[in-house]
Amino acid sequence: MNSDTRTETLVKTKIGEEAFDIERVYFVKTDRRSNPRKIDPFRYFEGSLPVLVSAPHSVRHIRHKKIKPSDEFTGSMACILKKLTGCHSLAVTKLYGGDPNFDDKCIYKESIKNITAANKPKIVIDIHGASREHDFDIDIGTMKGNSLLGKSRYVALLRGSLEKHGISTISENRFTISGQNTVTSYVSQHLGIPALQLEINKRFRAPHQNPEDYCRMVAALAEFIQKIGSRK
Repeated sequence: MNSDTRTETLVKTKIGEEAFDIERVYFVKTDRRSNPRKIDPFRYFEGSLPVLVSAPHSVRHIRHKKIKPSDEFTGSMACILKKLTGCHSLAVTKLYGGDPNFDDKCIYKESIKNITAANKPKIVIDIHGASREHDFDIDIGTMKGNSLLGKSRYVALLRGSLEKHGISTISENRFTISGQNTVTSYVSQHLGIPALQLEINKRFRAPHQNPEDYCRMVAALAEFIQKIGSRK
């Protein structure tokens, strides 16, 4: 199936509408805090492909005692990618009092530790959202290559899938993730698993406003995940 056909198929099967419904059910915008000791603030979808997609900012989170906005549709995108590829996915569904991509002691990172120990993924893909004002479609964060743990070809494979689906404005390492308590840093440096932090422009995270662009991004990421997951 070529890139245009795959995107058209996703549009015709209304994958964008499905993402919108998932977002509305699991990733609600609210400032109401939940107690993580009473209710699990995360949603894990077990897969069969050895790749984990993470969405730590899928709902509002708290950093420096201030509520920060969510990266809209990253949580539902993680769920859609699980459906399309069979990968594992993990996302935050409740405002629980922390920031998984900033906190040192972090229950989200503990969840990743447990999931990866049980499933041995080849890579963890941590997806985030960037505003429309950025001059890139997607930024690939690798800690200047350090988070790949020698698997530098992964970036070439990702770029190839993105460009194949018409996503050509690609930047690398615009955001500082080295020396910080990011998911990508934790996974690569503490768990010894290659990791990527992807910052996706809002244009490609708006399934109700830009369904074709959304489907192009999903199709590209799904292709990349399948390439990695199926490699021996």
